[in-house]
Amino acid sequence: MRKQQYETSAKIAMIALIGMVVSLTISIAIGKSSVPEEAIPPTTYIWTPSALEQRRMDSLYSIDASTKSDIDSIRSMIDAILIKLE
Repeated sequence: MRKQQYETSAKIAMIALIGMVVSLTISIAIGKSSVPEEAIPPTTYIWTPSALEQRRMDSLYSIDASTKSDIDSIRSMIDAILIKLE
């Protein structure tokens, strides 16, 4: 009885696996169809930030710089503490 159940479940699993492989192959074949020329964006576009975007980037750069300096000062303090502990 168990052997028969095992064989039945193995057949079902094999059929399911074959179905998945066939469906995946069909999906890939459909996905590789040719793309029309107008759907491809031009590659000569150059992005220039607006004044608001520029201010935001500048503020993020300043936040990044201050965070790096804070981390460096904390690291130097930790090094000093470790030297005193030795």
